[in-house]
Amino acid sequence: MSPQPASIKINGPGDLIAVVPYLLGFAPESSLVVAGFNELGYRSAFRVDLPERPEHALGVPDLVGQLLRSGCGQCIAIVYGPEPIAHAVAAVTARRCEAADVEVIEVLRVEQGRYWSLTCDGSCCPPGREVPVLTEAELACFAAGVVALADRAAVAAQLDPADKGARAAVAADTIACREMNAGQDQAAWRNDEYDYVDQWWDFPVLPWPAAMARLGLALADGQIRDRALQHIATHPDQVRLDVWIWLVRHLDGDLVAGAAIVAGFAAYRSGNGTLATEAFHLALAAAPGDERAEALAEACHLGVPPSEVADWIGLGSAATGEADRAN
Repeated sequence: MSPQPASIKINGPGDLIAVVPYLLGFAPESSLVVAGFNELGYRSAFRVDLPERPEHALGVPDLVGQLLRSGCGQCIAIVYGPEPIAHAVAAVTARRCEAADVEVIEVLRVEQGRYWSLTCDGSCCPPGREVPVLTEAELACFAAGVVALADRAAVAAQLDPADKGARAAVAADTIACREMNAGQDQAAWRNDEYDYVDQWWDFPVLPWPAAMARLGLALADGQIRDRALQHIATHPDQVRLDVWIWLVRHLDGDLVAGAAIVAGFAAYRSGNGTLATEAFHLALAAAPGDERAEALAEACHLGVPPSEVADWIGLGSAATGEADRAN
């Protein structure tokens, strides 16, 4: 996932709706999306599922806390769904924002390629307007290499296991690597692996089976894993998400957890909260109760700005970065 463009010029609600898939990383359906703004412009976007019925609107997760944590004093709410549910969810969202002194600039509804303003009196756009395509804002996303996948399932699929043959090769090298490390002084081994992991921040190719085996065993060590997380926290332009996703896809068993935690934090630091959430869930499936994975998953859920997550979970050394994006 490429970083979010540093500057997107949005000319009206149509432009914003056109770029929401790029802000989230996928095209939302049956969703409430809240885009947050401050005096500098767009900051963050958050998404939750819609309820099945209008009378369940109060059950929609409250996104105001995420907006406030991201320093947003204004927002635009966009409801992707049918009119009755949209009106009910919009009303609940507006009341929550008003209670927290967050200004709701606009409330929009999107369905079947058209959008409506729910703050309009109805005289100007009863049939709705078409969601524009190839806007200047979208072109800015294309130029920055930002990708919008078809849906959330497509985001999760980026972490799907590689084919059996490729994983078997890594598993065989992992056994050999364990045997080679047996009896080695733990402190000396860890120092060697610190240096080895550090090589991958700017290495020009993806790791081969023996390299994946060594990296997988290294990241299973909490101290080495946390040092990798600290590097990502302080070097947001050097997170190597491609390497960690590649590693997750080729490892098996409990070794998946450490790699998935690093991949998830790299995704979140890059602004891809959806992929980060999927990676943290994968880590917890491989290592139930892992405290680092649980803390990062909670930070994602709460919308803690990516530039602040390291401090929030007790890693420290987090650096400030560009506008954050999560969902």
